[in-house]
Amino acid sequence: MSSPDAAFSPSSSSPPIIPEAQNLPDPTTPTSTAATATTATTTASSSLDTPLRERGLMHSAVEDRDTDIATATASGTASAPGSGPADDKMVGWHSLPAELRSLILRYAIEAAQQKPRSYHLSALAVVCGEWQELVEAVNFASLKLISADLSDFDSLVNGRRRAWLRHIWLKVELPKYGKKKNCVPETDEEQQTNDIHFTTDVQSLFELLARWPVEDCPAGLEFELSARSPSDTQKLAGALGVTEEGDSRYFDSHLDFAFLDTQWLGSHGLPMVDVITKFAVLRRCWRNIDPNAILSIVSSLPRITELRYEPFQQFDDGAQEVLDMDRARLIPHWPKTLKRISLFEHFDQADEDMENGKGQNAPREDDTTDGGNVVFVDEAGVVLGEEFLDDNFVDVDDDDEEDDDLESDPNETEPRTCAALAMTVARRSIELEELSVAFMCDARHFFQPFFEVRTARQPDLPVWQSLRWLSLTSSALHYDTTAAQLNSLFLAAAKAARRMPALRAMEIFNTCKHCSGAFRYVVGTTSATIEWEGSWSVEIADNVERTWREVARTHAGCDLVVRECRRIPHKGMFHFVNHNLATRDLVVHNISANDMATKKYPAPAPRLRLR
Repeated sequence: MSSPDAAFSPSSSSPPIIPEAQNLPDPTTPTSTAATATTATTTASSSLDTPLRERGLMHSAVEDRDTDIATATASGTASAPGSGPADDKMVGWHSLPAELRSLILRYAIEAAQQKPRSYHLSALAVVCGEWQELVEAVNFASLKLISADLSDFDSLVNGRRRAWLRHIWLKVELPKYGKKKNCVPETDEEQQTNDIHFTTDVQSLFELLARWPVEDCPAGLEFELSARSPSDTQKLAGALGVTEEGDSRYFDSHLDFAFLDTQWLGSHGLPMVDVITKFAVLRRCWRNIDPNAILSIVSSLPRITELRYEPFQQFDDGAQEVLDMDRARLIPHWPKTLKRISLFEHFDQADEDMENGKGQNAPREDDTTDGGNVVFVDEAGVVLGEEFLDDNFVDVDDDDEEDDDLESDPNETEPRTCAALAMTVARRSIELEELSVAFMCDARHFFQPFFEVRTARQPDLPVWQSLRWLSLTSSALHYDTTAAQLNSLFLAAAKAARRMPALRAMEIFNTCKHCSGAFRYVVGTTSATIEWEGSWSVEIADNVERTWREVARTHAGCDLVVRECRRIPHKGMFHFVNHNLATRDLVVHNISANDMATKKYPAPAPRLRLR
C-alpha cells in the first residue's frame, strides 16, 4: 500500500501555457546547436476528409485541442542571436532584462493561443533559438496523432522534445460509410475491419513508445485513445442515432483487438510501454471500446497510476447489463499500480427540459412527505437497510395532482446501475488513493456492509488505508426520497469513513433531468465540513452529524462544521457537474468538463484540485 503522502499525482489537465518565469531557461545562456536547429510549424487547415498524404506529420493538441483542424509541420531555420548582420538592429530585445523578456514571450504565447487567432503558436518558433526552445516546450506538451503520423512520430519527437511531452491523443480513424448507414448497425465484416484498424494503430504506437526509456519522459505520459469514422457525426452519437427498433451504428458494436500473432509481443498482445503512466478514454470518443481491450491496454503499462474511463451509457438495458457484468469481471485484473481511477458513464443532456422551463427549480410542497415509489434494494432483491424500507412498495397514485413533468418517471437519460459492479469497485478501491464512479454504480451498493447490523460471524469490514478522495453517485438523491432515507445513506457513508484514515474529501451526488443534489465531506486546513447542496432542501440528522464529527476528530484532528443547506436552481445535468461538484477534478477530465460547458456557462476552475 502506498503512502498517503503520494496520493496526488501530477494533474491530468491540459499543460500550462508556459512554465513559470523562475523555471524558464536563462535567455543569456548560449542556446545549444539542437535548440537553434529549429522546427518551425506552418499551418495547413483541412477536414477529416482530406487525404492522409496532405495532412502533414502531426497535430499539436495545444494549438487545436477541440477541433479536427490539422496543423502540418515542416522544417525551417531560426537564426541564433549574433549570427547575422541584422543583429545590430535587434539589440533592443537582447538588452532587456531576462525577467522582462520572459514576460513578453509569455504574453506572445498566450496571444497566439487565443481563439479566434490569425496565426499559430508554432510561427513564433522561427524568431530565434531562444523563442524556439520555449515555444516548443508548449507546442510539444500535447500532441494528437492519426495513423499517417506514426511513421514520422519517433524521429520528430526526440531528444528534449520527449521530456516536454505530457499528453498523446491517438485518434484511430475507422473506414467511411454512406449516409444511408448512419443508423444501421455494422455488419460482422465491418466490425472486423474496424477492429483491424484499431489494432494496427494502437499496436504501432505502442511499438514506438516501447523503445523509449523512462529517462526520456521523466514525468510520464498520458495516453488518450479515441476512435471515429470521418462519416460519424456527433448528433447521431447519442439518442438521436438510435432508431425506433433500438438499432444504432455507435452502440451496437465494440472495438476490440484483432491480434494475428502475439508470441513476440507482451502477454496481452501489446508491447510493454514504460513511459505511459496515465490512460484515458474520454467522452469525445464516440465509439464503444470493449472492456477486454481496456484490460489489454492497461496490462501493457507497467507504470500506470491513473485510469480515466468515460463511456457513454447504453440505450438498451440488455446491452448495458452485459457491459456492466464484463466490467465487474475484468476490473479485478487491472494493474495493482493504479492509484487513481475515475469512471464516468456519460449521458445525453436533456436540453429540451431546461429550455421549456421544466425541472425542479421551485420548492415543492411535499418535500418532506414519504415517497412510496422509492424502494432501495439491489438487483437480487436484497434490502440494503431497514431505513430504506417503505410501508407500501407501490408507485405514486395515478391521480396524483403533481405536475407530471416533475414526477420521477424512469427514462433513458437516468442512470442504471449494477450491484455486482459496485461491489467489485468497492473491493478494488481498498488499494486506491482516489476513486470516482459516476452513474456506473450506486453508492448504496458500495456502502452495503455499513447498512447492516454486524454480527461476530460476519467478515471484518474493509479498511481503506490510503483513500483520500471518494466520489460516488446514487439515484437515491432525488426530491421524492425522504430525508430519513437520505440520512440513512449519509450515515452509512460516515461509518465507512471511520475506516478511511487518509480521507480528505467524499462526495455523494446525483443529477438527472429533474433535480440535482450533493452531500459532501471536506477536510480543510483548520476544520472539516459537511454540507448539502441541491435543488431541494435536506436536513442532516443529528446522528449523521455526530458520526461525521467523530470521523473528523479521529482522522483529521479537527472539529466538524455543519454548513447550512445550500439551495441551488437546477440548470441541467452538465451544469451541475461543472459548477457544483467539489470533486469535479476527479469526476471528469478537464477536457470533458470543457466539452460539457457552454458559451454562456464555461467550465470554472475546480473547487478542489488534484495534485
